Amino acid sequence: MIVGAGETSNLAARHIAERGYRVEVANSARDAVSRVSNGEASVILLDLTTGQASLDLADTLMGLPSCPPIVVLDGNPTVERVIAALRVGVTDYLSAGDGESKIADQLTAHLAKAQAAARAQKARREAPPRGHASNNGAASGLTGLELNPARRMLVIEDVPILLSSIELNLVELLMRRAPSLVTYEEIARAAFPATTDVGHALRLLRPHIARLRRKFESVHNNRWRIANFRSQGYVLQRIGTPVSISVINPAQTAHTEQV
Repeated sequence: MIVGAGETSNLAARHIAERGYRVEVANSARDAVSRVSNGEASVILLDLTTGQASLDLADTLMGLPSCPPIVVLDGNPTVERVIAALRVGVTDYLSAGDGESKIADQLTAHLAKAQAAARAQKARREAPPRGHASNNGAASGLTGLELNPARRMLVIEDVPILLSSIELNLVELLMRRAPSLVTYEEIARAAFPATTDVGHALRLLRPHIARLRRKFESVHNNRWRIANFRSQGYVLQRIGTPVSISVINPAQTAHTEQV
């Protein structure tokens, strides 16, 4: 689905259609929200080159439980806009200067991943009931949670949830350490390993944590939550069970802040 379609995105769309994919164009921001809410898109191309779409819309779409990967197309990308997009949680950021063929190649790769995730979800629905939940290599004892890193899919109480790449890094860390606390610094390093400024990484982290917690809360009768322990960090907690909170070294928290 293309939002804010312009010349470059339309040319790329032709290449994608020639490869057997269906391309739809959202007529407005409201139309885009409606289509995403109804599960009508596998990948979103947010075209910023025409001025008809903005990163604010990406933030709105990412707040929906069923939002697919968002790819941004920019005519004149700047460091500030790329950072803003990372804060929102977009999957990819492309420049119109890359040319429609390269843009189509990138979008095709994202579409192929989305198709693979959809097939896995369908196979899971059609599979016979299992006696025991599988954690796919995650920490043992996390009944009701199943993570498939290859497809960026977290299954919560048999409900599949698609994750952004940053959300996947966060979930992997929280599941591996559950039920122990993960400090803000550790969370920030997992989300933005190339960022040396912890305070800046924490500011970038806020919307990703908030969005991930909303995805957990969107599952009916979910017995898991991401609990925030002020001035310390986060814990993946099974509701009603105790957590393990170790003492934090003051030197580790000197540059941290609440997320």
